[in-house]
Amino acid sequence: MVSSILSEKGYHAMSLTFDDMFFHTLQIDLTGNSSTLTLLCPPDHAFLSSKLYPQPPLTLLQYHLVPFKLSRDELVSLPLGSKVETLLHGHPLVVTTLPGSEYVTLNEVRVAEWDVYNDGRLIIHGVDDFLDPAYQTLRYPWYDAEEIQAKVVGEFSWIMGKLSENWIIVLLSLLMIALLVLILVSFSSCVEYCRHCDYHLVI
Repeated sequence: MVSSILSEKGYHAMSLTFDDMFFHTLQIDLTGNSSTLTLLCPPDHAFLSSKLYPQPPLTLLQYHLVPFKLSRDELVSLPLGSKVETLLHGHPLVVTTLPGSEYVTLNEVRVAEWDVYNDGRLIIHGVDDFLDPAYQTLRYPWYDAEEIQAKVVGEFSWIMGKLSENWIIVLLSLLMIALLVLILVSFSSCVEYCRHCDYHLVI
């Protein structure tokens, strides 16, 4: 049904891509009440642009999917420079709407048509062109640093959580290491003492 509506609204290229992208490649399930996605849909001429392939790569399509509800009112309310997470992990969209502008823009691409489709679980807005992931990397590189920091903090928290869950095993491991070091040091001392004794016997 979504593909048919996209085709009727003039988004023929995306209508041909939609079913395969959603249900086969990304395996997205929109049957649950809590599942909500927003798709930013490029026009047909963007698919035929000489800069891009007629069949865009999966990562580019993921960059046009926002994993939550993004209505017109919500987008209009976002200030300049706000980041909007996408299904392409670590590569957010950036709100570039200038104060007082009559148009909403993301990565300097205008949102051209609101609510091309909206059933409460899937919202589709039309945009003037493909959204380029390189825009955020070049113009807002500090978002990458935030992503790396969040990942490091998350991994550290996971390690600390595992350590706290298995503190007895960790403690025993540390004791074993300490005992092994003590044995090695004692062995080295014994060897040195024996060499010293042999030296005096030879004399």
